[in-house]
Amino acid sequence: MKNIRKNSTIASFILSSLLGGAQAQELAPDDAAIAGNLGAWFRDAANTFDGETGIWADSSGNDNHAEPVGEVNVGGPITFIGPTLGMISGGAFSGEDVAAVHFANDFDDLLIAADLNGDAGLTDLTIFVVYNANFLAANPNLTRAVGFGSISATQANAGNHFNLAGDPSIRKDNGQLGSGTYSEIFPGETTIIRTARMSTTAVDEWFNTEGTMEKVLNLTGVSYTTSSDDFFLGDLRCGATSTPGFPATARADFDIIQTIVYTTALTDEQIAGVNEWLGNNIGSAAPGGGLAITGIEFDATAGSATVTWTSKPGRTYSVDVSSDLEIWEELEDGIDSEGEMTSYTEMELGSTTPRFYRVREL
Repeated sequence: MKNIRKNSTIASFILSSLLGGAQAQELAPDDAAIAGNLGAWFRDAANTFDGETGIWADSSGNDNHAEPVGEVNVGGPITFIGPTLGMISGGAFSGEDVAAVHFANDFDDLLIAADLNGDAGLTDLTIFVVYNANFLAANPNLTRAVGFGSISATQANAGNHFNLAGDPSIRKDNGQLGSGTYSEIFPGETTIIRTARMSTTAVDEWFNTEGTMEKVLNLTGVSYTTSSDDFFLGDLRCGATSTPGFPATARADFDIIQTIVYTTALTDEQIAGVNEWLGNNIGSAAPGGGLAITGIEFDATAGSATVTWTSKPGRTYSVDVSSDLEIWEELEDGIDSEGEMTSYTEMELGSTTPRFYRVREL
């Protein structure tokens, strides 16, 4: 097989049907079915994050932009600056690196999206975050990349917040949810789609590192109202500068690729659909605007698989296959676009081992 490393647009997809699995129906984060409760969407860092001002523009249309916290004075001034723009591996979701907002372990960098919840407590919410965390010397329970809460340096309004910690748990700041009961450890140093949902009857969470959601937490009978505090991106309870009750060594180094916040508890089906969209458009600029594999149809009788992806008229594509996401074999190049959607059929598979497909625009 050829190990292909070309600078071209790539979309990746796992053919789980060979193993008896099934793919969810893709659901764009701003689809009409769920857009009414879309509070904020931080995505496409290469185009929506301003490295000079540190502002990450909200793509939901609600203008809930995330900006540096600035100076906080608690026994002396502490200034929270903006993060930087970087690149991070797309992991199992992309064959190439993708743009991300980088929060460093040696700076107090923290963004705030003020008033995302309308200054009211929430009883229902859903948070998606695509990120890659390296805890370094950090205490994972203090590493909370996203969530509703209060600024670390102030320790103000410590109550029923909702921070996604890396131990893993959901930190309420006057307690925690799920610590020690997760079915999986937090997968550090790999790109993950993490989804957390709170409703009036339960709190649930999913990890997705290889294209398939795994439910890792289900707490039934749990219900509370969050504080009316703001939404943050960055080390919400950490920092290079020691803050009351938290050591200066509680630092992490992580990159956020996308974050989506809904002010409602999405259904399991909707969560699976958004996960599918994120996996196929991990760093995409817009729904439907990027190259994305939309589905794979496996014909057991013919022993074939048909890959379908979003395309643009007049473009040419190549389809590659891999069994381990490391070595890729080119199946076909010079595939002319069929318009907005293009398909390719691989015949005579002759194997039941996992197959990973990716499409490149040439």
